[in-house]
Amino acid sequence: MGGIAGLFHPGQSAGLAPTPEEREALYSGSTFAGDRAFLVAQPRSTIARSERLVVLVSGHFDRAPNTAQSAAELLLEYWDRQGVAALNNFEGAFVAAILERPDANRGPRLHLLRDAFGIRRVYWACKEGRFAFANAVRPLLALPWVSKELARENLAEYLSFRYNHAPRTLLRDVSVLPAGHHLIHDDRGTRVEPWFNLRYAPPYADLPPDPPTLKELEQRLNRAVASRASGKDRVGVFLSGGLDSSAIALFASRLGPVHTFTVGMQDAEGDETPYAGRVANLLHTRHEVLRVAADDFRDAMDAVIGRSDQPPPDPAAMPQYLLARAARPHVDVILSGDGGDEVFGGRMVGLLAQEMRISSVLARLPGRRLFAGVLKNRPELLERAAPFGLARLIGGVHAFDHLARAAILRDPGYVRHGVRRFCLEPLYREVSSDPINEILHVYLRGRMAEDALPRAGTAASLAGIGLREPLLDRDLVSFLAAIPGPWKVRRHLGGSITKWPLREILKPVLGRQLVSRPKRVLPGPWRKWLDHAADRPTFIDDRIAALREDKFKLFLPGAIDTLAMAAGGAVLRPGSEAQLWTLILLDGWLRDVGVS
Repeated sequence: MGGIAGLFHPGQSAGLAPTPEEREALYSGSTFAGDRAFLVAQPRSTIARSERLVVLVSGHFDRAPNTAQSAAELLLEYWDRQGVAALNNFEGAFVAAILERPDANRGPRLHLLRDAFGIRRVYWACKEGRFAFANAVRPLLALPWVSKELARENLAEYLSFRYNHAPRTLLRDVSVLPAGHHLIHDDRGTRVEPWFNLRYAPPYADLPPDPPTLKELEQRLNRAVASRASGKDRVGVFLSGGLDSSAIALFASRLGPVHTFTVGMQDAEGDETPYAGRVANLLHTRHEVLRVAADDFRDAMDAVIGRSDQPPPDPAAMPQYLLARAARPHVDVILSGDGGDEVFGGRMVGLLAQEMRISSVLARLPGRRLFAGVLKNRPELLERAAPFGLARLIGGVHAFDHLARAAILRDPGYVRHGVRRFCLEPLYREVSSDPINEILHVYLRGRMAEDALPRAGTAASLAGIGLREPLLDRDLVSFLAAIPGPWKVRRHLGGSITKWPLREILKPVLGRQLVSRPKRVLPGPWRKWLDHAADRPTFIDDRIAALREDKFKLFLPGAIDTLAMAAGGAVLRPGSEAQLWTLILLDGWLRDVGVS
């Protein structure tokens, strides 16, 4: 979908002339050479220049002050006047590079920018005075001075979460810019700073009144969808039948006829497609259902791994790509519901809200420390100074805990017992609000930016289709962040109603039954494939056999056999299926990238 890349050596006394190997490694397209930089913008990315600045942008602005100009021209104009504050004028999914040309007081300076929530990604490598960047990993790895060595010290983090938190990656020489951050590189070195921070409701803030708040929320949702669905492009919606995609389809349908798409896996353990069909009928959309077979999954797995900048974290990445490919002949841009759980208060905080209430009661009991053994599963009561979410190490997927890592990793030095707290604590320090909002923030900055968005972006890019994320509209997210978490997750009959505002908005249109059904992830047969050998496609056996080879010398002898047996046992050990898939996808990616 268009990319940007470049080389920048600010400490070099002469001009920068890229070698033939470096030119071949980087993209082809519009170029700028000068001021110790060599910059490239692929077609569908934009480049603009002035006497003081050179600006490259990959991505799009959904709302901008002047749509007659290209994204690079707009950013150049505003950056020239406002510097990094210029980004407050733009809404969208983008990464950008800005070269500030030298003047009498200083040498050249390069800036890299990533959108507020990390919908797009930009990577960099810095080694022995040389600096390179690209919005994909493989161009950097093709540079002769960037190694393909595995960053083994980051492996425990990956195994715990199924992803690494920016700026860390699984590659020794490659870093990724965190969402909403700004990198500066010049002859003084590299600095990374945030340019965007959400302002959350303070602790113990009063709940807002329901009717006017819901009305304002509905208006902001409408603007978020309209700004991404209006224009010359043919627009469709990925419709799962859940609250997030249903809300997007509702507001899109009010703008005109809508094409919706749903994916279902053959032999899946649960079929969600009827729910999506009911929503489509109620909204009068043109609806299509894609059925994915095992052979389709196999082919998609090779394609997705070959395009991914990190190991695909979930088997659901493959049906996502196939759905995007099926939608491409019909639409140019697809709207996705990513972000709904993290913004509105989804399934990850439903049970936790109840647990928080129980802990609040227990914390007031006299002599509670006498019952430390009974309360060992409530670390928040023994660590009162820490946020509830941090005490419980909540944030992202729990794939391999330290005991599971110790059971498979060959080198005990890479098990890293405290890696989960090491990764989560900085994210919890960014926010001071009620426990629900704090947990939502960590999911937004962690799992959303490092797992869900790269997965959806890879699928769309591979299919050649534009992707828009209305629920990550900055105006909408900021509005909801400023509202206390208990307004979004309501107490009800001893339990909790998650995403309460979305349910209230959708209820008059879809009815109580559809909006009240439990949230489910994309169902698939991948658990069944590992649990029953008779149902397992041969390519899964091939992948497990490749994993057993242990090409990268990561695992203890017999560890993969033990895990595969657990996954295929008569009684599935909790988590073993997800763990085995994590390792299968990791091994496939390491081989494809050529990691050493």
